[in-house]
Amino acid sequence: MYYLMSGNCQASGRRYQIVAPAPLVVRDLEPEQPVESPAQLPALARPYQRLNLFRWAIPEIYTCSSALDGPPWVLLTNGPLFADGSPWPTLVQGWAGASYLQQLGWLIQVVRLWKPCLQEKVASSLLSPDNIGVLGWQIRLFYLATDSQPPSLSALGSAWLALQPLAPSLSQIARAVAAGELATADALLAALEAQAGRWQLTRPPDVYGITDPGRRDNNEDCFAYDSQGSFGIVCDGMGGHEAGEVASRMALESLKYDLAQLSTQQVPPLQLRQGLLQALHRANEQILEANRRQGRSKFRQMGTTVVAYLLSGRLLHIAHVGDSRIYLIDRHHCQQLTVDDDVANQEVSLARATSGAMLQISSSGNLTQALGVATASPLQPTVQTFVLPEECLVLLCSDGLCDGGLIERFWQSALLPLLDTDLIVGAKALVDLALEELGHDNITFILLKYAAQDERRR
Repeated sequence: MYYLMSGNCQASGRRYQIVAPAPLVVRDLEPEQPVESPAQLPALARPYQRLNLFRWAIPEIYTCSSALDGPPWVLLTNGPLFADGSPWPTLVQGWAGASYLQQLGWLIQVVRLWKPCLQEKVASSLLSPDNIGVLGWQIRLFYLATDSQPPSLSALGSAWLALQPLAPSLSQIARAVAAGELATADALLAALEAQAGRWQLTRPPDVYGITDPGRRDNNEDCFAYDSQGSFGIVCDGMGGHEAGEVASRMALESLKYDLAQLSTQQVPPLQLRQGLLQALHRANEQILEANRRQGRSKFRQMGTTVVAYLLSGRLLHIAHVGDSRIYLIDRHHCQQLTVDDDVANQEVSLARATSGAMLQISSSGNLTQALGVATASPLQPTVQTFVLPEECLVLLCSDGLCDGGLIERFWQSALLPLLDTDLIVGAKALVDLALEELGHDNITFILLKYAAQDERRR
């Protein structure tokens, strides 16, 4: 196993062998041995933890020194490295050979990271194109560098002007940012997404969904999707027989109506994201009200997790609450786009523990929020947008399919071939795989196959 290292590499001991100096890549010589789980993380680790919500772009802490053990060091997993330890191409290296939509998608991801990185005082990490790895549709940062002072957004525009060749529309945007004419990250994001919105689909994607009760007597999962692939929803109910399945069905019917309406609207991406948020809050209120009417409280509450997508041209808008997941699979790799709303990720995001340490705690998988479940904190759905520049699969699933790292372990054999074969046959084989490997829970998923499109603008 290969990892990125940051900090004092000499203090990490003999277990990790340096195989490349820049970026600093090490190989674990004892991968079968457990890793350290320090009680107090060094300051060097905290930004990675605090940006856990953006795990599709930010490496995770694998292990690190204790804050009390002298010069700090961290090992980073899920960085921009191939399986053999070699680094992904950098933004500079990949730029010239990329399509316009790939370039646009990369820049949109950088802008989405700007405000959270600025808050964690690591926004200067986004100013160096050599610190950004690219593969297919995706960016990932190699490292997070602490800001000596908060960088300006205009500095980001200046950095982009060094990317060559730069399409006229992107050059115009970069110059406007560098000159301070686009002065906020929100305005910059809107300008970039407006460019992506000019590309239309020349043919609808394939879509297919399926559910199986697994080894359970009843099925609390449900799903729905539009035959044209415009939207899809997967709900995983909780609360037991005649409760979880009621909650998931209530959420599904509410969301299906709202997403069908949103899918016909020609509005800016920001408005679509706001519509998704409002739809989730409406579904949440309906289930909360049902719990109140029936006198359900605490552990008797019924609720549901949810994942949903809305496809608008080349823009994929996704939303989730709970631990159902959305993955994006292309010919290069498989990436989980959502981060589970559970105790483990809450502790990681608060920089209290590493994800590896949380695996040892039995309660780490307990949900921190779900639709219809009253908690001390208000519901906070996560809504995100990605550009789809190339053929890929979008997988929405309940945890009956993704528990135990099943997707990560079998995506190459069970999902990647579906880019070239029939979705229905492949989906049924995926159910069989889940029954064989897991089967402890209901199994539900939707597969969206997004094919390569002709470059046609509106």
